Amino acid sequence: MSSTLDWANLFEEEAPRLLRFLRRFGPRVSPEDITQDAFTKLVGANVEEIASPRAYLAATARNLALNDIRRQTNAKTEAHADIETIAPAYTADPEAQLIAAEEAAAADAAMSALAPHLKQALLLHLVEGLTQPEVAQRMGVSRRTIQRYITEALAQLHLALADPEL
Repeated sequence: MSSTLDWANLFEEEAPRLLRFLRRFGPRVSPEDITQDAFTKLVGANVEEIASPRAYLAATARNLALNDIRRQTNAKTEAHADIETIAPAYTADPEAQLIAAEEAAAADAAMSALAPHLKQALLLHLVEGLTQPEVAQRMGVSRRTIQRYITEALAQLHLALADPEL
């Protein structure tokens, strides 16, 4: 069947349908990329075992879109600063050591100033490496609330470390 399948015709007919379908998932997915990935999977599959290439493409595209959304939802929140900026490498220069100690003290003060629930959510997520749903379950709140806690904690830390006198 692979040799009898008209790939160009199949793509011409099905790609626009898949693109329209995938646009329903909103801006969190790339319809063009997912369409291409779905066709790539079809080309790599044993087409003799596939009863309907159209149904296969639709199911594959749907699964790829849902996987992208799941991956984005469970992705860890990126820290706004690299760990090196908070804990710089050891240096023998006394002035650099003093600056590093002051930066560490500012970071500690900023963390201490966070509300307990914000600090707990941030530490569970960034330090312990729990996903947002895992943090939400542990703290007994919704995933959306954890997203808000982490975002708020990072924003407060950013402000405190950008200008410690605020």
